[in-house]
Amino acid sequence: MKRQVIPPVVGVREQLGELFRRCSPDLHAYLRRRLKSASDLADLTQEIFERFLRGDRTARARDPRAYLFGIASNVVADAKMAREREVVIYDSDAVEDVGKVLTSEDRHTIESIALEEELLVAVEKLPEAHRAAILLTKRDGLSSREAAVRMGTTEGSVRVYVCEARAQLKVLLKKG
Repeated sequence: MKRQVIPPVVGVREQLGELFRRCSPDLHAYLRRRLKSASDLADLTQEIFERFLRGDRTARARDPRAYLFGIASNVVADAKMAREREVVIYDSDAVEDVGKVLTSEDRHTIESIALEEELLVAVEKLPEAHRAAILLTKRDGLSSREAAVRMGTTEGSVRVYVCEARAQLKVLLKKG
């Protein structure tokens, strides 16, 4: 890709305007690919150009497009983290209404998810060797020999760990 450097005789506003005209379509495409919602596209673009103006002048002058997209990468990461921290408001009336319209298939799915979460909690309570053995053999589908190689132990030990892990899971899941 050919690097384009804006001549120093052009003013900062003109440079930014030119950079905006040249890079906005690519920048918008970049943001759309990385964000689930395109509703914040204009705000994020403005944030990117604002950070660009406040940023390192030397880096801007060397390769403005690369510097701009580096900032865009950081802004996308910030937006994703902010979305993860959004507060969820609990509405008990809405939850009650949802329960009234659930089909038997929906209830089965919810029960499956609850059981899966309960199982994950129980697996986390297992000793490390037991947890590794059962996950490698049952979840990942490895043979006892393959699991033994990964764990750095014997095939017989893996079988014992799996057997003991199953027994412990039965006890843990009955308590839950």
